[in-house]
Amino acid sequence: MFTRRNAIRLLLFAAFALLALGYVPESCRRWSVALPALSPLLSLGGACASGAFSLLTLAALPLLVLPLFLGRFFCWNLCPMGFLAQTVSRLNKRNAGLIRKVPSVGHVLAVVIVASALAGYPLLIWADPLCIFNGFFAAWRHPFAAASAVTAIGFIGILLASLVAPNIWCQRLCPLGGLEDVISQARTLRKPPKDAAALAENVRLRRRTFLSFFGGYFTAYAYGLFDKKAQRAHLIRPPGAHSRGFNALCARCGNCIKACPYNLIVPDLGSSDIDGLFTPTLKFRSQNPEQEQFCFQTCTACTHVCPTGAIRALKTEEKLQTAIGVAHIDKKKCIAWEKGEYCVVCQEFCPYQAVLEEDHKNVKCPTVDERKCRGCGACESQCPAQPIAIVVEGLNPQPHIATPAPSLKSQLNP
Repeated sequence: MFTRRNAIRLLLFAAFALLALGYVPESCRRWSVALPALSPLLSLGGACASGAFSLLTLAALPLLVLPLFLGRFFCWNLCPMGFLAQTVSRLNKRNAGLIRKVPSVGHVLAVVIVASALAGYPLLIWADPLCIFNGFFAAWRHPFAAASAVTAIGFIGILLASLVAPNIWCQRLCPLGGLEDVISQARTLRKPPKDAAALAENVRLRRRTFLSFFGGYFTAYAYGLFDKKAQRAHLIRPPGAHSRGFNALCARCGNCIKACPYNLIVPDLGSSDIDGLFTPTLKFRSQNPEQEQFCFQTCTACTHVCPTGAIRALKTEEKLQTAIGVAHIDKKKCIAWEKGEYCVVCQEFCPYQAVLEEDHKNVKCPTVDERKCRGCGACESQCPAQPIAIVVEGLNPQPHIATPAPSLKSQLNP
């Protein structure tokens, strides 16, 4: 039956979908962070882990208070992912009782995420429903990139699971719903149990919460030790990427991918180990032959849409002083170094004046001043050598560069 409640949920679903798709005025596109930021698991959990609190973080506070009075009001009335999952669940009434055989793990996931966030590494934060919903629609950017479509996997998985076992996501698996359950049950734990059965249930709930919290905290602590020792692949991360625990902090929500006006950011498909799967990375022309753009020096679009603080917000002045990588010249491929022909195209297009000239057999050959290089990819985008002779490699972690940025070259306007 199509009720007023369902009509409101449908309108909210459409509004959030349009925002995630980017079908709003350009001046409003930064607000694509609004939906993921509503989740305390993403916004507050990420802020606790990264130490990056902002006014937007406060948007998640109502979902911490609301369950104390109205239980899972957000889940049953406002959540766009929940609305779609419940709609799909109605298509298979025959299996309506199947979830009785499935234990409830949503509250365990919620406690693990909160505890691990307090330890600095919010594990499983990407399982948040608002993140999954946002990631699905953010994948359909223009032009469409098949690599970006992997952010839709979670969304499709929830719908398939809901079709096979109706309501399994909302009632058994969702960590945001589990968090609301934990908060609403906290009110009842203060009341004296009415009978032995109620007492036993309270004891079990306290034990599960305790074990989940400390299990999540110490698992995150162990992950942190591993993260410090691991030799990470030198991926090119978005400017402002957090220097510690980026893989854990990143919610894979797709916001930065959608925000990039040059379509440079794509999900990583395994180069940063299993824990970095689907995290954002930049691919310039050497890794994507069809890509002719670079990370423009005054663009900070991707830094303002991260709901967890995995990518910190940058002002233009900060962006100019932040390196995301460093360019390296392969002399065996370089036209000037290898063939002795004059070519300093990379120097002509470098907006930071990081490419210098060096005499080699009476030919001016390019070299890179790593102190000035920001890894923007402008040199790589214009290199005439085949295969490309100058390639940017990422830095881990990203440093702030002390060397002031030179005046920008007007010929590089996108």
